[in-house]
Amino acid sequence: MSNGRYGRFGALIGVACVSSTHCRFLIYSTKNAEVLAYHELKLRQIVHQAGWMEYDPSEIWKNTQECIETAYKNLVILEINPRDIIAIGIVNQRGTSVLWNLETGQPLHNAIGWSDCRSTPILKTLLHNVRHNVDYVRYRSGLPLSSCFSALKIRWLMDHVPAVATAIEENKCLFGTLDSWLLWNLTGGVEMGVHSTDLTNAHYTSLMNVSTEQWDPKLCQFFRVPLNILPRIRSNSEIFGYVLEGPLHGTPIAAMMGEQPASLLGQLCVKAGQNVCTLDDSCFVLLNTGREKLDSANGLITGIAHKLGEKEATNYTLEGAISNAGSTVTWLRDKLQINTEINSNDNVVESLNTFIGENSMISSSCSSSMLNAECGLAAKRSEITFVPAFHGLYAPYWRHDARGIILGLTSQTTSENIAQAAYEATGFQIFEVLQAFKRDTPNWDRSCMQPVLTFGGDYAENSHLVQFIADIIGYMLERPQTTSPAGLGVMITAGVTMKVVSLEHAVKMYTPPTDVFSPTTTKNRRELLYKRWDYAVKKCLHWNNYETYEADIELFAQRELDPNLPVRRSVPGSIFLTTSFAMILLANYLKINPLK
Repeated sequence: MSNGRYGRFGALIGVACVSSTHCRFLIYSTKNAEVLAYHELKLRQIVHQAGWMEYDPSEIWKNTQECIETAYKNLVILEINPRDIIAIGIVNQRGTSVLWNLETGQPLHNAIGWSDCRSTPILKTLLHNVRHNVDYVRYRSGLPLSSCFSALKIRWLMDHVPAVATAIEENKCLFGTLDSWLLWNLTGGVEMGVHSTDLTNAHYTSLMNVSTEQWDPKLCQFFRVPLNILPRIRSNSEIFGYVLEGPLHGTPIAAMMGEQPASLLGQLCVKAGQNVCTLDDSCFVLLNTGREKLDSANGLITGIAHKLGEKEATNYTLEGAISNAGSTVTWLRDKLQINTEINSNDNVVESLNTFIGENSMISSSCSSSMLNAECGLAAKRSEITFVPAFHGLYAPYWRHDARGIILGLTSQTTSENIAQAAYEATGFQIFEVLQAFKRDTPNWDRSCMQPVLTFGGDYAENSHLVQFIADIIGYMLERPQTTSPAGLGVMITAGVTMKVVSLEHAVKMYTPPTDVFSPTTTKNRRELLYKRWDYAVKKCLHWNNYETYEADIELFAQRELDPNLPVRRSVPGSIFLTTSFAMILLANYLKINPLK
């Protein structure tokens, strides 16, 4: 759709990406979605104590500037005209929250990461006040009450950081997620910085009314967050401002979007009924519901897919957020010193390849030198179930008080069995979200919801793992060979703003080759293993329930004294009394009239 005034790659669009682990800047060709140049820097994660996650906002801004400058230079080295860059976009991990001083431009505290759970005590107080109704604000915000959304992070900063309370009192405080922070700095900062955000990021604060698409005064009152510190909410596709300094001086900022909705668009899941899973340290599963806004009754988030223009219609999603996926593997590797690298550990590969049971054939990936007792033991599927609820469970349970649990340990349990159980846990959590999708769409035509899941993310690059997930959930997995789906989604959005790309053009021209993984397990086998997972989840939800402790101890004592207690307890009392009385009558009758 670009005209002849651009070079051989057509109009170019740059995308600044800030994930939970990296800062990137990618420069795309709108002609075929090729990444022509890019640069990335790793983000430093600051962990003061368990469950806390912070980032240095100044470092994020500095890294973004360096990524832009280096990618720009790389483009020049490739002899591609940088003047063909017509716009840039911003994509970021939603929920990560920053407060900064309007007059100095300095952060008032480190940015609090989306998965940070320091605000759990505030959450407990709110839940107590609303009689533990986790869905108390869902009809307004589309979200359950949880510490992963920005509202409680703001509340914590107001209560615990004096500089924040002072700045708010003096009307010098601004709030934003990382998109707002980058936009404000790119457009001039203290001098003339634009303080705005987009729908997808505003929604994840739990302060936006999902129906009006504006900040909700009653939600702000409920969380006790002042309205005047919040940025202006805009659509995903419009001119937010212009870059004021650096090599891209004067370039319009034409798109902003949260990482997961951007991945949905970048994977070209633009039709209702299509879904996508992004598997990184955490995991997000999104179902495109088109223009139908569905209120979930099964623990899902009613989210925003995109709004491609101020006057355009909004597209919605149902979303399942899983807090611990790849981070579980990291925990096993770093804290327990377990080798979880699938490619370098044949025993883990064997363990994954034998998901269907003990009698499975030994996979060809196990070399002949490894066909020994050790390999056989690792390949034999263990009975371990691992629920990685380190700081609670998100979708579909939303239980901040749940804790991780490992069941089924024996003297024969190996490190490979534990690693396998960690990978299984991710698959089972994805399966739970997919089942919740079905329950929330009972009236949908199932022909438009094929058992196909588009898969992406850092961990999706490992084919063994992707096949393993397919076997657990029973879905066909499609893995498009797309570099940074979230970046592509924002490139498309910026292209729509600049009128050089349309959704129809993107679906036609940007569809990449796709790897397909089909499940190899039976439905009965999957259901059997899921029942054990469900049992383990119930255990971890009630791990600290001491209310029945004394009753349980008494029951155990009774069982020791009376071996038949379980049998008698399994018979309803009325039947027991009736049959006992009948047996007495029969015994008396036979005593008087013995059988001849």
